[in-house]
Amino acid sequence: MDLHSDLTVLDLNQAVKEVLQTGFPRPVWIRGVTTGLRRVSGRGHTYFQLADPSDPGEQSPAVVDCALFAGDRSRIAIEVGRQAKLFQLENDTEVRILVSVSFWDRSGRFQLIMKGFDAEFAGDSAAIHLQRLIEQLASEGVLKENGTLSFPEIPLNIGLVTSKGSAAEKDFIKTLDESGYPYRVYAAWANMQGSSTSDSVCTAFHKLMMSPTGDKLDAVILTRGGGSVTDLAWFNDEKIARTIAQLPWPVISAIGHEIDTTLPDHAAHTRAKTPTHAASMLVDRVAQFDDRVALLSQSLISRVSPIVKMEDLRIRNLSHNLILHLTSLPSRKAEVLHKLASRLNLTVMAKLHNLESVVTEIEKQIEIRDPVKMLKLGWAVVRDQNGVPLRTVNAVSQGQVVKVSMNNGSLTAVVKEKVND
Repeated sequence: MDLHSDLTVLDLNQAVKEVLQTGFPRPVWIRGVTTGLRRVSGRGHTYFQLADPSDPGEQSPAVVDCALFAGDRSRIAIEVGRQAKLFQLENDTEVRILVSVSFWDRSGRFQLIMKGFDAEFAGDSAAIHLQRLIEQLASEGVLKENGTLSFPEIPLNIGLVTSKGSAAEKDFIKTLDESGYPYRVYAAWANMQGSSTSDSVCTAFHKLMMSPTGDKLDAVILTRGGGSVTDLAWFNDEKIARTIAQLPWPVISAIGHEIDTTLPDHAAHTRAKTPTHAASMLVDRVAQFDDRVALLSQSLISRVSPIVKMEDLRIRNLSHNLILHLTSLPSRKAEVLHKLASRLNLTVMAKLHNLESVVTEIEKQIEIRDPVKMLKLGWAVVRDQNGVPLRTVNAVSQGQVVKVSMNNGSLTAVVKEKVND
């Protein structure tokens, strides 16, 4: 090929392919950490990335795309099975695999095709580094510190550490807004990816602590959306864990998705699956307090109302009897006593008015928490098959049939999963 003449894209790609085939005529063994695993539905092929191992909080120096085709997967599984072992690719696991170097000249795509698996290889992956870091900090007591703080019953003043304008911020704020409760969110923005993540997150915590509202915060949320293992590995820095241990408020860690685990999850007071789940935990906490207040208000009204009515009747009878008694006194004393009776009657009526005002105010509070109005605001009431309200997750079991009452009707549901906060 004349490299001095103009080349088409295909000419160049084919030349690169020939160079690779010449340099790697046979499969080679390579090791690295698996990440980004995904199975193509219906075809049985598996695609993933292989990355060089890195220390917690550091980005991998190199990553390459890999493919394991369905036929090769079946063959490898049989070969590994003959060694009395199970073949299974998992994220964050360091492996040694046999690959052929592939270059698709039509798209210019470079990838490795997996052909073999070393079942005897035991690497030191990023997950193992994280586990060692967890064990080290746990032995020092660092991971327990934030968990010893009490969580407020009405967490309405919330600190938020996340990336400005991110999906995590929007999902978190949206869930709080939809609750209807008067939350106040004080944000401290931070970089949530890259080498500056640790310093940026710790600086954001410090800003919240030094701000005028720092002593008013009930809890702080550290959150970002999902990402690759490499993206989330920036949080596996002991500086973040040690900072969380020194904070004066409980921290909820909501980093990535449910399957993701990072160091702040172990150092924080509570771990949430997602940014939305973190907000839901706060809403549930306030809703539980609201329910207790409503029950106490109803109990108070039911006890006070009969007493007030009885006292009202008794005082009216006493006042009536006193007036009758005074009219029978000598005329020269009647005028004076009549005035006294009138004053007494006015005083009594004023007290009755005050009592009636108290009852009216309590009745207004009950009306505000009227279940029908709460349903119109978007709340729902969950009952068992006997119609008994279910107030906690522990009151139901998986597979149980429940009835959900809503504003415009009700529905019947089966409990598929329970999540305890």
